[in-house]
Amino acid sequence: MRRETVLIVVLIASVLLPMWYVALTSGTEGGGIGLGKGEEPVPVNQSADIDPTGKFLPTPVEVGPNQSGVVTWVALLVTVAGMAGAARFVDRLGHTRESVATSDAETDGGLASGASEATDRGSEAERPVVKVPPYLQTDTRWIVDYWPAPANRTGLVALAGLSWSTIVFAALLGLEGLGQARNQFIGVYAGMLFLSLAATVLVYMVFFTPSITVAERRDH
Repeated sequence: MRRETVLIVVLIASVLLPMWYVALTSGTEGGGIGLGKGEEPVPVNQSADIDPTGKFLPTPVEVGPNQSGVVTWVALLVTVAGMAGAARFVDRLGHTRESVATSDAETDGGLASGASEATDRGSEAERPVVKVPPYLQTDTRWIVDYWPAPANRTGLVALAGLSWSTIVFAALLGLEGLGQARNQFIGVYAGMLFLSLAATVLVYMVFFTPSITVAERRDH
């Protein structure tokens, strides 16, 4: 772990821990969870077929506005950290191979930037041909680095598994949402569905799309 990452985590923890302590020690206690309205809500029948409070993880009976505010901030920070980690993962895994722009690679618009003219005509047949849109190479724009997509078996297996996971959680979410009782499972199914979709897009971007770095000359 880098020093900057540790420093950021320490700073966030130094702010959230006092906030969480204040949230736990402040506020007023409520009347619990139940069905109905009024000071004494109708208690939930745990043995009934329809159990809207059914759950499989131990959760607090009541969460005050102070605690929910801290939980919301933690969720937002975790989301930002996940996005940053995904971007770093894509950058590292997508750039593990050698950039073909540093070798004698060709594009539709000619030689890529950094590629020298081959003196040996016999080596031209061995040079990889990179197909890019023509607007990526103009008089003021050129390709600095180009990492082709691996499109290997690992990416195909990962994409197939994540696609299957997305379909399964989508079906579970639909069945839970159309059922008579919507309990804690519906949130888990929705969360796993969104995570599966995000991971599917991430894997496709890493294994099946090239990574291109383009430089452009500006007058200002």
